[in-house]
Amino acid sequence: LQGTPDPDAISAALALGFLASRFDIDTTILCFHGVSHHENRALVKRLGISLVKYTSDFDLTPFGIYSIVDSQRVQTPIDARLHDHAVQLLAFIDHHREDVTPPPAKFVDIRPQVGSTAAILCEYLREAVPEGLSPSDPEQVGLATALMHGLRSDTGRFLLATQDDYEAAAYLAPCVDTQVIEIIERKVLAPSMLDMFENALVNRRIHDNFIISDVGYIRAADRDAIPQVAELLLAREGTDTVLVFGIVDETMIDGSLRTRSETINPDEFLKEVLGASPESGKFYGGGNIRDRGGFQIPLGFFSLHEDKNQIYTMARQVIEKSFLNYIGQSRTRKGS
Repeated sequence: LQGTPDPDAISAALALGFLASRFDIDTTILCFHGVSHHENRALVKRLGISLVKYTSDFDLTPFGIYSIVDSQRVQTPIDARLHDHAVQLLAFIDHHREDVTPPPAKFVDIRPQVGSTAAILCEYLREAVPEGLSPSDPEQVGLATALMHGLRSDTGRFLLATQDDYEAAAYLAPCVDTQVIEIIERKVLAPSMLDMFENALVNRRIHDNFIISDVGYIRAADRDAIPQVAELLLAREGTDTVLVFGIVDETMIDGSLRTRSETINPDEFLKEVLGASPESGKFYGGGNIRDRGGFQIPLGFFSLHEDKNQIYTMARQVIEKSFLNYIGQSRTRKGS
């Protein structure tokens, strides 16, 4: 899982592992960031999903192939090691639009017209298990429940769902544990998230109907609060687009975009504003075509600077200038 594990990515990976097991293939779900959002932690805990967090000494010897699901092709520390160990990319499955040629996988399925990657995996499940998943099998109940939560999460509780998403939900419904869904989706606001929201309110800059804000230095464990803060700011009257960012673990600028604009395509917007890494050619940001996106920009050499306030000021100025140049604004007014 590239990027921070979210319900769509987690459930899609779980489904791919289930399909692989039907061919006696053992799988491991590998992620590069901890699970911090309370819904995602509840999903993993309640359903007993095993996620392995990558470390530099992770043993690649047992693996011959790997697959990527729900990815915006964020650069990861494992890229070079996979090449060195001759681990081949088998499948690349995503519902975000790509502006570059997909990686050379043996199987590529990218469908930007679908609301979730979970829906794509459900299509594979319908072909593999046409009679439907079994409500008497705990593993299949857990899989169906995870996929349903992934569908709901990435489609705004089905407000942005497509026909494929609804067909996937209909397939899963007889096997879903609705009580677990209710527990997972129960709204809980952690103290750290409320502190970040307070910082975002103080730091917000309003440009007509566009809000840009930042939350300072944060821990990786609190990273998933950034999109939550963006969603709360989007509730402000007269606002249709919000960008919130912070610096995670003093090494990475991490941001989230939320919009209800009829004219902003989050995927195009973030890719055009932030561009791509000159080393890897991979975009710093991306998203879906409707309402959300995110970005990660490594600080690299600058993270070694002793003056953290100066680093943050520089990062804030560069990010804000990039977005203001794009939206054609030059003046900020503080809002209330």
